Amino acid sequence: MGEIRIKSEKIAVYHVTARLVHRRHLLSDVHREVWVEALRRAAAFSGVELITYCCLQNHFHILVRIDPATKQCSDAELVSRFQALYGTARAQWCGLDASGLEHALANDPPDTADRLRGKLRRRMGDVSEFMRTLRQRYTKWFNRASETVGTLWAERFGSVLIEDTPWLVGLVAAYIDLNPVRAGIAALPEDYRWSGYTAALAGDTGIRRALAQCHPQASDEDDALARYRLLMLGKGAAAKRDGSGARIDPASLLEAVRKGGELEMHELLRLKLRFLTQGRALGSQQWLREGAGAAALSQMKKPPACPAVGLLDGTDLAVARPKLAKRCVEEPKQEQPIHAMQQTTMAK
Repeated sequence: MGEIRIKSEKIAVYHVTARLVHRRHLLSDVHREVWVEALRRAAAFSGVELITYCCLQNHFHILVRIDPATKQCSDAELVSRFQALYGTARAQWCGLDASGLEHALANDPPDTADRLRGKLRRRMGDVSEFMRTLRQRYTKWFNRASETVGTLWAERFGSVLIEDTPWLVGLVAAYIDLNPVRAGIAALPEDYRWSGYTAALAGDTGIRRALAQCHPQASDEDDALARYRLLMLGKGAAAKRDGSGARIDPASLLEAVRKGGELEMHELLRLKLRFLTQGRALGSQQWLREGAGAAALSQMKKPPACPAVGLLDGTDLAVARPKLAKRCVEEPKQEQPIHAMQQTTMAK
């Protein structure tokens, strides 16, 4: 069994990830459209705040803010969240639709109604239950649509507890929205449809508000989104729509890091920064030593060390990471020549 998943008892931000089984690229355009809708339904049901997300063909990233107290909601709110998840359909586990649930909560014997409330509330305000709802419901749809059976996900989902400060939440959000650019499937983040940034540009009020909170110095939401875009791209960092302009080569950036060259934040965000995805918690030294981060890490039998993030000089940022995740930057993978792959296969 894996290590205990750390969670904060207070309002907290989580960067969660999940990958498809065998890392297969199974999610087509239609699959990703349905995934985004499933994400929104699961978030509304679980009472979590979506900050941003990105769904690619074989994995996804989500950044959410979760308040455990949200599960203590009224019957009217329970019915509203139930309907957000199930629509007009009946939920198999209780055999009720939204109107049936409303009637049961108001008219069933108190013990029966309380058990029903408890089952619903246990699935809310919790990162594990939110991910369970999203992954299980999406798997059911995927298997039905694809005429397949079995698991869709490779393993337990990954999660990093993030200190809820505007600059750090904005940094992680930008890293997530830049996934398509790093993968080479989009020249600009706004060119990729299945991300929180493009949803914000299209008018998603919730994500616009969440991203605007990352830039409290902005005059309004439009100004905040402009600042957010500069964080992602930097002036002249990305190619223009006509193909002109500078393109950033991750291998060149990695070499610059090795040689001690100073890089702008938008340049660092083009690298695969492992501390943003493979640690247990990310925040200031004080937050990890004495604050909510330390309280969450204390759930583990042997809390990991929390070294400073060396790439970001001049910032008070540390990461609680397992022993295996030693590298802060992931080196670009070199493709193996076909003849070498054939030799390896034959040797086996």
